Amino acid sequence: MTKHSIFLLSGWILSAALPCLAEEVLPLSTALREGLKNHPDILAADADLRIRLAETLAATEVPNPRLEAEFRELTDKPLLELKLMQPVKRSYFGLRRNYAVIEQASARADARAQVAGVLNDVYSRYAELWAVQELQAIRGQNREDLLSLRESFEKSMKAGQGGTVELALLDAEAANEAAEREALESQRLSRSAALARRIGRRSGTVITVERPSGLSLPANSGALESFAIRRTPLRLALLKREEAARARLSIARADRLGPMEAGLLVGRDIDHDNFSVGIGFTMDLPLWNRNEAAIAGAQASVDAARSELRQFEPARVSAVVKLRYQSALSAEQSAIRYRSEVVPLFEAALAQARDAMAKGQGSIAQLQPIINRLTQTRMRAFELQISALEARAELEGALGGRLEEALATSVR
Repeated sequence: MTKHSIFLLSGWILSAALPCLAEEVLPLSTALREGLKNHPDILAADADLRIRLAETLAATEVPNPRLEAEFRELTDKPLLELKLMQPVKRSYFGLRRNYAVIEQASARADARAQVAGVLNDVYSRYAELWAVQELQAIRGQNREDLLSLRESFEKSMKAGQGGTVELALLDAEAANEAAEREALESQRLSRSAALARRIGRRSGTVITVERPSGLSLPANSGALESFAIRRTPLRLALLKREEAARARLSIARADRLGPMEAGLLVGRDIDHDNFSVGIGFTMDLPLWNRNEAAIAGAQASVDAARSELRQFEPARVSAVVKLRYQSALSAEQSAIRYRSEVVPLFEAALAQARDAMAKGQGSIAQLQPIINRLTQTRMRAFELQISALEARAELEGALGGRLEEALATSVR
């Protein structure tokens, strides 16, 4: 049995020993749609929304009035005194209700703003899985190219143009490509599981993805800059966050006088059947504590919200999008050029050298450099594709949404 036969038999035994898992081809559009329904961040945002809406009720609650009753007898004169006191703060008069309305709107806006982050996360997981698949495909293609040369190598060796060393090296390279491809299988399964978790899949089916190419970039970044500047969900969330922070600051400032109690005082002289009615109040004198800590905390929240909102000033957004666009465009053009021009040239060179060798017009020494360069070129093309996908993801992060959404909006 030849070394080649032993190698093929070993590969068959290894593949037969691995469990056979069902696979499903998942389009990017389906992954994004399912991610919007089942992504952990979406579920967490929904739970957080319910909590925040419930917490706004606590902000509007007014303490119940307190009733005090006292019966006493002085010099054989029984007296009954009643006090009905209501805790009062200045913020009870409209400010807390206003804050509750604003905070509810802010909570809903924050929940809607989660959509862009979820879409970017699902896209990233999708692209990561595709990267492993593509690398496996490259390793497999390299192995097929090497094995296709084996017959020509054997003929050349019999013709005295090569030795067993070249043939052994060819077998070793083919075995290495097969081993590298197999080593990537665990990564493929792991990334498939990560994507499945993001989109809510619970079955044991292995996900296979398509090339996440998406739409081509526009000729310039103008439409993308306009979309990012008026990006409604994210900007609205920041505006509502700043508005809610200002409402909290208003409450803290209004309550700097501290808690007060106002109420009705009623007394009755039982013997003489006389009534006395009056009003009264109690309050803490704001000598040492004027609610400074609450005011400082609320002011810090306002400053933080305004600082975050400044990051979305039109000039800043436009500059970031323009830089990310140029980076994505350059990376995409390089990847396309390498994939469609450079790799086919080396594949054609290998095919010509193989044909020449089959006709007795070439040698093993001529083939080896071409094989090495083709392998390197395929890996370089793969690296450029990954760079293009990463640059596109960064551009969409700056946009605050998917590129398809931005281009569709510009068309309208």
